[in-house]
Amino acid sequence: MFDISFWELVVVAIVALLVVGPERLPGLARVAGKWIGRARRFINNTRREIETELRITESKEFRQQLSDLDGLMHNAPDQDPKFTEKQKKPPDKEKPGQPDQK
Repeated sequence: MFDISFWELVVVAIVALLVVGPERLPGLARVAGKWIGRARRFINNTRREIETELRITESKEFRQQLSDLDGLMHNAPDQDPKFTEKQKKPPDKEKPGQPDQK
């Protein structure tokens, strides 16, 4: 997460020990750990909520695209004049299954 090396952590620990003192350092570490845990939980919860919202948005967009395609499929035969002419035209007197006579 934070690209911190071992020696950088050692320097921070020594400075904290000198500034805070050995009596208060364990309590400070405990409080810092709690705050870091809260921050991680907050970030994870926020990330999870954003991912959920994105999935919901993508799902709504996908459903809209499907309904648009469905509407196009149902309206397409009505818009094509060749298709409507063929539908209205009575079938020839040929019987089904008979070969064409030429």
